[in-house]
Amino acid sequence: MAGDTFHLNAEELVILSEMHRACKDKKTADRIKTILMLNNGFTYFQISEILLIDERTINRYKKIYLNQGVNGLLADNYQGGFMKMTDAQISYLKETIELAPFATAAGVCEFVWKEFGIRYTAQGMVKTLHRLGYSYKKTCPIPGKHDRGKQEAFVRKYNEEFKILPDNEKVYFLDGSHPTFNNHPGYAWIKTGSNFLIKSHAGREHLNLMGALNPKDQETIVKNYPVLNRDSIIDFLKTLRKKNADYILHVIWDNVPYQHSKLVKEEAKNLGINLVYLPPYSPNLNLIERYWGFLRKHVMINKCYSTFDEFRDTILRFTKKKSERLKKKLKKYIPEKFHLLPNFSG
Repeated sequence: MAGDTFHLNAEELVILSEMHRACKDKKTADRIKTILMLNNGFTYFQISEILLIDERTINRYKKIYLNQGVNGLLADNYQGGFMKMTDAQISYLKETIELAPFATAAGVCEFVWKEFGIRYTAQGMVKTLHRLGYSYKKTCPIPGKHDRGKQEAFVRKYNEEFKILPDNEKVYFLDGSHPTFNNHPGYAWIKTGSNFLIKSHAGREHLNLMGALNPKDQETIVKNYPVLNRDSIIDFLKTLRKKNADYILHVIWDNVPYQHSKLVKEEAKNLGINLVYLPPYSPNLNLIERYWGFLRKHVMINKCYSTFDEFRDTILRFTKKKSERLKKKLKKYIPEKFHLLPNFSG
C-alpha cells in the first residue's frame, strides 16, 4: 500500500516537532513520527518496517491527522486521568496563558511547579492543556490601531461593487515591496545533528518593487524603480492603463502619503482609474501582500545569491512568469477572500 502525496507546511512541522519532544508515550510518538515520515516521502511499507506497525494503522493515523490535526493524534490516545491541579489553580493557569502564552509545554510545567508545587512531565502537560481546550499554534502579530468596523465595511463594499464585475472592468490590488539582498532563513528539512548555512551579505541593497494583482485571473504586473514615490506611482498607473486600454480600472491600495498626493489623484482621474483606499492599518485586506509572500517563499527563503545583480534578476524573472501552472498556484495561495482582524485592546 503506497503513501500518496502528503505535505506539511512549516508551522505544522514546528508544532509536530514540539509535540514529539514533549512525548514520552511510545504509541503517541509513533503517531507523530508516522505523520512526519509521510511528509518526508516515506512509503507505507517503509514506515511499517521502521516503526513495526501495520499499513492499516498508518492509514488510520493519517486520517486522524487530516481530520483532527495534532489534537486528534493526542486525544485518540488519551483515556483521561487524574487532574492534579485544583479548579482555582486551573483558573489561575488559564489567566496566565491568556496574558502571555508559553512557548513550550516544559515552560508550563516549570510555572506550575513554581506556583503550585505540582510536578508534570512535558507529555502529561501537553495532554492536560489539550483537555483544558488549548492547542499548540503560532501567535499572530496584528496592527495595534486597526478598526474592525471599517474593515468590515470595506469587505461589504468589495463584495457589492467589485466581487462580480462586467467584462469591461478590472480591479487591481496595488502596493510596493522592498526585497533586501541578504539571507532569508526559513524552515527546511536538514540532516539531524547538522546545520544548513546560508551566507549573509553586508550592506542593505534592496529592490523597490511596485506591483499590482488582479484576483480575478491572477494577473500580476510588477516594475522595479530607483525609489517609490509620487513620480514612480504615477508611472505605474500609466503602465496599468497602457496594458488595459479598453477597460474601466479600479485600483485598491493603502494610505501611503504619496498615494494621497494631489498630482497622483489628478493623474488617476485623467487616466480614468478609480482609486479605492483601504482602511488605515489594514495590510490583511490588500491581496498583493500575499503575492509578495508567495514571491519570498519561492525565490528568497533559504536561497543564497552571490551578487545583488543575480538576486535582482532572479526576482524580476519570477515576476514576469505567466504560466497557467503558476496562475493555478496563485489562485490557491491567494483566494479572493479577506481575513478580518479581531478588535485588539491588549
